[in-house]
Amino acid sequence: MIKWLAKIKSGEAGIALPAVLALLALGSLLIVPSLNYATTHLKTGNMVKGNLSGLYAADAGVEDALWRIKADQVETLPYTYELTGINGTSVNVTIEDVNEIAGVEIGEEGVHEGWLKISKSINYESGIYDFILSIQNNGGGNLKIEKILIDFPASLEYVEESTSGNITFDEPDIIGNPDVGITIYWDLPSPFFTIGAGDTEGQAFQLSGPPDVEGVEGHGVIKASREDVGTVWDADSKPYTIMAQAKDAEGQTVAAIRTGLWKGTNVEISCWQVNP
Repeated sequence: MIKWLAKIKSGEAGIALPAVLALLALGSLLIVPSLNYATTHLKTGNMVKGNLSGLYAADAGVEDALWRIKADQVETLPYTYELTGINGTSVNVTIEDVNEIAGVEIGEEGVHEGWLKISKSINYESGIYDFILSIQNNGGGNLKIEKILIDFPASLEYVEESTSGNITFDEPDIIGNPDVGITIYWDLPSPFFTIGAGDTEGQAFQLSGPPDVEGVEGHGVIKASREDVGTVWDADSKPYTIMAQAKDAEGQTVAAIRTGLWKGTNVEISCWQVNP
């Protein structure tokens, strides 16, 4: 009996040894990938930390540009300058005119943009904003309207088939959505609608939304077919774009922010892109 038990124990030891060796082999296979994962995680953390530092620097460039625009300290556009010593980076900042809104090319101002004047009338009742856009021709001759575009803040939605007025009854294109803000766009067909000298024409439509939406008046843009008039903005607002790029000591871009804004009585941010 004793000899038989000894054989059993000896057999168990013989079985256990290969199992231990197998576990050691498996462990060696797992250790290297685990170390690689830890190293990758560490590198990723360092990259994120570096990118955050660069993004903070680029954001500082945007904030500086916003201050310059608000304080009317921007020279002839495009206006480019550099900030140094920000989180160990230099930040290249460029402020430019806008010739495209929501993917719609709107062109540039002409020398007689003052010939067209844009005004708005808004009335709110039972969840509906009645909106009238008035366009006045203060020039010395007829003017033809090629495009009408209005940029609105979030929480507003266009009421279908609500467009009326002498300029067009056609439904506009709606770009965006109420969560982030919509842009209403009428692309008038040739030969374009004509406004006589001294005349005022209106374009009416409706928006649905909650009461007291901040900035509900939106930002209007009119493009005339005459090049000497060109694109006309609201009297109290104008769009700009800012590009801020943070660069390391080798001149490589580590982070960038592009910002769109309207500058009127206040500065309103319309879009913000990180590393566009």
